[in-house]
Amino acid sequence: MRRVRKEEVQRDTREKLDALSYCLDCWKTWMHGDADRDLGAKTMSGLVGDSDGYGVSVYEAQQVADTKIAIATDAMIDSLKPIHAWAVYKMCSIATPWNFPNADFVTVGEQARIELERKLKNNVCTSILF
Repeated sequence: MRRVRKEEVQRDTREKLDALSYCLDCWKTWMHGDADRDLGAKTMSGLVGDSDGYGVSVYEAQQVADTKIAIATDAMIDSLKPIHAWAVYKMCSIATPWNFPNADFVTVGEQARIELERKLKNNVCTSILF
C-alpha cells in the first residue's frame, strides 16, 4: 500500500443544477406527466423493506417533494405577466411557437428567468433551494 498524492486524486466533475433549473425540471416533468395514472390504490410497499424504516419509500418521498416544487413553480409561472409566462413555456419546450411578434424572445426570456427566480426565492416551498 502507498499513499495517494494530491495530484492523483480525481474529483467529481459533475455540474450541480442551479435552483431555477431544478425547479423548471420538476415542473416540466410534472407538466408532461399523466395525473390520472396516480388515482389507484397504493400498495403496501413500505412493508417489503424498500423504505427508510418509517413505512415510506425514499423514492415516493422524493417524488412527493418534487411534485410540491413543481406545483409551486407552476403557481409562480402563472403569476408572471403573460409574455413572461409564454417565454418560460417556450424555453421549456411546452408552448407552441412564439406568439408575440413585436417582442424579442431572447430578451423577454432573460427577463422572465430573472422575474421567475425572484418569485421562487420568495416562495415557501422553493426558497430552500436557493
